[in-house]
Amino acid sequence: MRAYRDIILREVSGVLDRIDEDSSRKFVNELARAKRIYISGVGRSGLVVKAFGQRLMHLGFDVHLADEITAPGIRRGDLLVACSGSGTTHLTVYMARKARRMGARCVALTARARSPLASMARLAVLIPAPLEHGKNGDGTRQPARSPSDRTLRGRVS
Repeated sequence: MRAYRDIILREVSGVLDRIDEDSSRKFVNELARAKRIYISGVGRSGLVVKAFGQRLMHLGFDVHLADEITAPGIRRGDLLVACSGSGTTHLTVYMARKARRMGARCVALTARARSPLASMARLAVLIPAPLEHGKNGDGTRQPARSPSDRTLRGRVS
């Protein structure tokens, strides 16, 4: 069990070391200036970003899940935090497009700089983690998307 833990910790630590500090700082600034913060993500990325939203709420931010029927309409001065490892998740991209159309700002948390989500966002915080097991010589020993999700969990929580 310890060997698996060490593999996960080593891989996540390697990804965290490669996240750009400047984009992290800009993300914090975007959060601080937002009137309201909306969270969007699907699947494991959604779980991670929702946990982050809950922590923001505990800190006193006005936070809403973008796809909840009871969420107030997003508008200018608001911020959407959109999380998708691939940057192509349909609902998340739709929410980013809608937020932009309504005059809100969008921060994308994604592993792909060249994705629809990243191109729509005011700021893309790149999480340089492999999305698929063993693709592109990444060397991950974890299941598909696990390094990305675990890194996001550690970074935003």
